[in-house]
Amino acid sequence: MPRASSAGSKSKTKNAKEEIQVAKSPAEFFAENQAIAGFDNMGKSLYTTLRELVENSLDACESVNVLPDIAVFVEELTMEQFNKERGAVFVEELTMEQFNKERGVSVGGSSAGKRSSGAGAGDNDGDNDGSSAAASKGKKGKGKGKGGGSSAAEGYFRIKVRDNGCGMAHDAIPNLLGRVLSGSKYGVRQTRGKFGLGAKMALIWSKKSTGVPIRVTTSHNTSRSDAARPYGPHVSRCVLDIDIYKNRPRVLEHTKRTNSDCWVGTEFEVLIGGNWTTYKSRIVQYLLQLAIITPYASLELHYKNLADPKKDMSIRYGRRSEQMPPPAREVKHHPSSVNNLLVQQLLDRSKSKTIVKFLTTDLSAVGPSVAKRLVQELEEDGFYDDMSPSDVSDRQITRLVQLLRMSSAFKAPDGTCLSPLGEYNLSLGIRKVVEPDVVATARDKPGAYEGHPFIVEAAVSIGGKSAREGITVYRFANRIPLLFEGGSDVATRVANNKIKWSSYKIDHKRDRIGVFVSIVSTKVPFKGTGKEYIGDDITELQLSVKRALQSCCQQLRSHLTKRNAIRDQKERKNRLNKYVPDISRSLFGILDSMRKRKLAQADGTALLASPRKQKRTRLIGTEVDRTLVGYADELLEKVDREEISEESIGQYLIDAVDAQCDADDGKGGASEHGSGTGKGGDKGGGNGRRLGEISQPLFLVPIYGVSNDVPAIHHPLFTFRPTKTPERWPLEAD
Repeated sequence: MPRASSAGSKSKTKNAKEEIQVAKSPAEFFAENQAIAGFDNMGKSLYTTLRELVENSLDACESVNVLPDIAVFVEELTMEQFNKERGAVFVEELTMEQFNKERGVSVGGSSAGKRSSGAGAGDNDGDNDGSSAAASKGKKGKGKGKGGGSSAAEGYFRIKVRDNGCGMAHDAIPNLLGRVLSGSKYGVRQTRGKFGLGAKMALIWSKKSTGVPIRVTTSHNTSRSDAARPYGPHVSRCVLDIDIYKNRPRVLEHTKRTNSDCWVGTEFEVLIGGNWTTYKSRIVQYLLQLAIITPYASLELHYKNLADPKKDMSIRYGRRSEQMPPPAREVKHHPSSVNNLLVQQLLDRSKSKTIVKFLTTDLSAVGPSVAKRLVQELEEDGFYDDMSPSDVSDRQITRLVQLLRMSSAFKAPDGTCLSPLGEYNLSLGIRKVVEPDVVATARDKPGAYEGHPFIVEAAVSIGGKSAREGITVYRFANRIPLLFEGGSDVATRVANNKIKWSSYKIDHKRDRIGVFVSIVSTKVPFKGTGKEYIGDDITELQLSVKRALQSCCQQLRSHLTKRNAIRDQKERKNRLNKYVPDISRSLFGILDSMRKRKLAQADGTALLASPRKQKRTRLIGTEVDRTLVGYADELLEKVDREEISEESIGQYLIDAVDAQCDADDGKGGASEHGSGTGKGGDKGGGNGRRLGEISQPLFLVPIYGVSNDVPAIHHPLFTFRPTKTPERWPLEAD
């Protein structure tokens, strides 16, 4: 036993010595870790590819201040169609039974079959069942998937994205698309992407899933200011692949021709593997939210299924606004956002001669006086005014960074470098897509965290053509829709937990509430590698979102108060109308009984009423009694002539309810007085106002300095004095 242990130890040592250190290129790293860039599975890869290409097109249009016109074409191919296009032969998957038959093996009678039915029969049966199931699913999904089975919904997709942006320079196309982590968006600036992935990852995924290179057609023009020729002189066409291991483009075709069509823009074409069934709703939702956050863009999606034309679909969101947000500006690093590595990099690249000049020119919010004070604070660490940036040591860099991050002498970033959408455009986008009953927008004051400025814009809508009850949160970061992991996002948590909706007359369970939060920043604090949500652990950002939503709710409160009053009035009216049939039936029954009793009295056959039901004699013989008797006789005659019936009483009550509700609505709320006593009669409470009349507000304002010579009208309850002498005096009734 000891010898065996020693031998095992020697074997491990030998294996450890044989380990080889390997360096991988960025392209190879992301090809192996594609989930970091959003290529988690077949469906997500299709969604991310389409999203990256669309956002590249938006950037291209906005860079030259052109209203975007973006068209997306998705064409689904079966495996057979894909192989035919590639010049390959389609081979149908063989079942285990077909495989054994081709080998001449009998499953039930051969020796091989007998061996398989022995001790290992369980394992072989399991394999046969699995293969048969896969084959069965493959037959059902023939022509729809790449291998049948659980991948029946997977297929091949040709994606084309066309825009009218600035295009790409002919010589720059290979490096722009075929070199990972190379890009023009590095720096302190609000951008949709920073890492130089995007279209490169689409190319990598195309290489992994289909092996088909990407095709690009573009016409380049850096500016549209030249009205005589707002297009490039030629059209470039490039077909390229990527060398994963060397992280460099492999150009297969690179030509250009004269731009006889006067076209400008770019068209990407890529053929990838994907799954439309599982991510169709995500793609549609992405375009819907993109139409909200970019109302100045025209967006189109055309999906075509070559195997089943019935599944074809098209979506179009027209342009609603002609106003584009201003372009974002690049700024220098704020002192509170630096670290040792960044300061070392800035010192190496600086062209300043002294450390004071470096602080004022290579950093923002640092003036000459503040820079000199900083150097004085660091004199004990060897700093002086004429010190060269190249002479700063690592220890001195650490002390400089500590002082920069701790000092409060710098102004906070003001957010002028950012490019928010704007309340006007945000409102237009929501009205165009969601079509709410009412919407309110707000923008909070610019804020900052760790030296990075941010601006929060928010909107709250009520109602909508497809809105559902409760709170629905739409999240945007640097004008990009965020669809995944919404439950952990700062916007969702603030909307659900930090806003007291009832105090703004909003029922967060019954009302159809849309909450829209757009955050722009030079560095959006995403959580996780997928950049799908923003955490709520940054207090400044959380408070800004809360303030913006509260401002929207305050704008909606007055409207909702009126809406709730109308709703309550409608409910009150419905409750009153519910009792109209019973009341009209009872009233008519009473009148009919009185009519029959009167007829019986006229015939002399009327029975004496019980003592409790006998009429009191206090008003008998008076004028009031004669008036009441006259009214009663008139009503009974109308009943006898069938002018008053149960239906007419019901209609009268309905009209009275409508008139009462209209009168209450005219007063701005429910009436505090009694209901009417009859059609056209006075209302109870002694106000003398006719039923159905709308009360007019009366404002009493004291007026000083009125001459005493103006005549007045005296009354036991008031004195009326006009502000000027009437033309006729004394006043006489016409």
